[in-house]
Amino acid sequence: MNYFCNCSEFQKRTDGNILHLFEQVAQLKEILGQGHGCQDCKINKKMLEDAIQKADQYKKDLEDFKQRMKVKISKEIGVRGDLSENINDPCRETELLKMYEILKNQTWKQTKERILSGNFKHFFELGAQIIKETFNTSEEDMLARIMKIKEAIMILPTSEESKENKLVSQKLSDDMETAIKNLQKRFSSCSMDLYRELATKILTIPKLQIHRGHFDLFRDFTAECYKVSCLMTLHIPPLQPSWEFHTSGESNNQDKILFPAILNSKLLIVKAEFYPM
Repeated sequence: MNYFCNCSEFQKRTDGNILHLFEQVAQLKEILGQGHGCQDCKINKKMLEDAIQKADQYKKDLEDFKQRMKVKISKEIGVRGDLSENINDPCRETELLKMYEILKNQTWKQTKERILSGNFKHFFELGAQIIKETFNTSEEDMLARIMKIKEAIMILPTSEESKENKLVSQKLSDDMETAIKNLQKRFSSCSMDLYRELATKILTIPKLQIHRGHFDLFRDFTAECYKVSCLMTLHIPPLQPSWEFHTSGESNNQDKILFPAILNSKLLIVKAEFYPM
C-alpha cells in the first residue's frame, strides 16, 4: 500500500547526516591506519571518536522520532484521513468528501435548477427532509448489515480467554474490518439502478408528499445521496452526518440545515450547510 507520510523530510535530513559522519569515520580510520603515534594521530583519533559518537546520537534521535511518530499516528490515524491514507483506495476519506462536495455543489444544484424553473414552493424544506431521511435510512441499513457481519465473524471469547488470546482477538478484529471494507467496495461498484430502487422507497413515504411531476428528478438526486451516505457509514471509522450545530452562530439555524455536518470520531471535518428562508 502507498501512504502519505509527514516525517519523511526529517528522516531524509538525518540519514544524510549519518552518511556524512560515516564517510568521515572511514577517512579518519584510513588516516589512523597510516599513523605513527604522532600528535596529529591523537587529534585524528579524538575526531574519530567524536564522529562515531555523533553518528550514534543521530541514529538514536531518528529511532526516537520514529517511535514518537508511530504513537502519534496510531492515535490520530483513525480521525485524520489526511494524515495517512491508502492512495489506492477509491473510498478513502478524501475521496468520500469529494463525493459529498459533488453531491452538494453539482447534483443538488442541477436538481434545484430543474425543479425551481416551475416555481415550486417549499422546495428547500422538502429537500432538507429528503436529505435527512435518506442519510438516516442509509445509515440504519448499513449498520444492520455491519451487525450481521459481527454476528458471523465475532465469536467473542470470555474475559479470561481474551487476556490469553490477544492474537485471536486481533485476528477477529482484522477479519471484521476486511469484511466491512469489502462491503464498502461492493456498494461503491453497484449500479445506480439499485440506488434508484432504494430512493423510490424513501420518496414514497407519505410524509414527504412528493409531487408526481417532480418524482423522477428527486429520485436521481436521492439515489446519489443514498450512495454517498452508504460509503460514509462503511468507512473505518464511520463518517457520520450530524444535524446538531457545532460552531457559534448556528444555533438559530438548526431547523434550516440542508446538508448535515460530517464528523469523524466526533471531529468536525465538514460544516453543515443551510438553506435560504
